[in-house]
Amino acid sequence: MPEEHQVVDVLAGDIGPGVEGWSVIALRPGGIRWQTAIPQAAFEWRAAEYGLTDPAEILDVILHECYLEVPEPVRQQSVKAPVVAASKPGPDPYGPTLREAVSTSAARDAHRRRVAAVKERRVQVTDPEGLLSHIHRNHGMDSGRVREKREAVDIRRWQSVYGDLPVQPRSMALEVPRA
Repeated sequence: MPEEHQVVDVLAGDIGPGVEGWSVIALRPGGIRWQTAIPQAAFEWRAAEYGLTDPAEILDVILHECYLEVPEPVRQQSVKAPVVAASKPGPDPYGPTLREAVSTSAARDAHRRRVAAVKERRVQVTDPEGLLSHIHRNHGMDSGRVREKREAVDIRRWQSVYGDLPVQPRSMALEVPRA
């Protein structure tokens, strides 16, 4: 049975120096108040990374990502002991990660499975008063910024999967040929 984290307040505005966004306050079991800070740009990044378009789904993903299972580290180092022998982590049971996926749809499908597993086994963020609807309506995503972020994600994914780019990106400041 997943632990319920009930949204009790949403604060909008500066969440850090020069960073606009929201703080979602949730009540955890035992009366513990838990704050999740969400920069406005996080919406555009999730849209770019996974091809998500629905602000409600994007917010749900963001709120549950902090509870994702962390895979075993490849290398561990203690401040008291030398480096432990490297170990290769096993394959992710949900599918390829964002950097391993050969397509946005493969990354999106695997990430949706990861988030669903969190909601089924670990934590379910609930919103009985509908407070998150404020964020749904005021997410501030801009299609131009999402496109720029998507290009950056695609370049990084290509480099992770295939190595260097086959053709280097053109400079945006091309000089006009002279007659």
